Amino acid sequence: MGLFPRQVNLYPGVVFLLAALILAATASLYARVPLKPQVRFFWVLGLSVLANVLGVEAAGDLARIPSEISVAAGVGSLLAGGLLLAGLYFLGQEPLGLPSQSGSRGRGEVLGRAELQNLAPTLETLSALRPVTLLLIHTPKEQNGTELLQYLRQPDVIFGLEPSQYLIALQGSSLEGAQIVFRRLRQNISIRAYAVLPLDKMSIAEALQQLEDELQHYYLTQQ
Repeated sequence: MGLFPRQVNLYPGVVFLLAALILAATASLYARVPLKPQVRFFWVLGLSVLANVLGVEAAGDLARIPSEISVAAGVGSLLAGGLLLAGLYFLGQEPLGLPSQSGSRGRGEVLGRAELQNLAPTLETLSALRPVTLLLIHTPKEQNGTELLQYLRQPDVIFGLEPSQYLIALQGSSLEGAQIVFRRLRQNISIRAYAVLPLDKMSIAEALQQLEDELQHYYLTQQ
């Protein structure tokens, strides 16, 4: 600001400056949001450019700056709009989901613990975009895990942790929706114990540990 004469009225410039700071902080937050890489890249860059544009507008109201800088701000506004639209374009592409679920359902397979570890980042990302509820069930050892597939919905995916332990990820389901799926399972198969937990602001490993602790506590209270 010391390079340019100061304006008499500072009010509009201060508002633009605060807006620029807020947009810069928003861009920083979006850099940590679990979105598709292309969406995150364009939105963070678009918000950053828009913050710079508002910064130039603030400078124009706080001091007398050359007109060339104002023209550059106008070009930046167009660029920011294009970047944000590009982010929306990628957001509208193929929805984020579990890549192996439809193929596994078609082959009648239950995924294993290794697949759970591979898909954990996707599940954790999904949980930030729409509800994901985890259902851990213990069945008799003779229970065939593939029989459970017919009682689940198309978006759901099941992992076999042990011969008699299964973790079901219910996409787009609240606790009430998980109870509906559980009742359907209980009506058709034998279930020794179960635990339900929304995947919310935690990792798959933390959620699974909490579910296993709940079932362990259940077995202790039954002795």
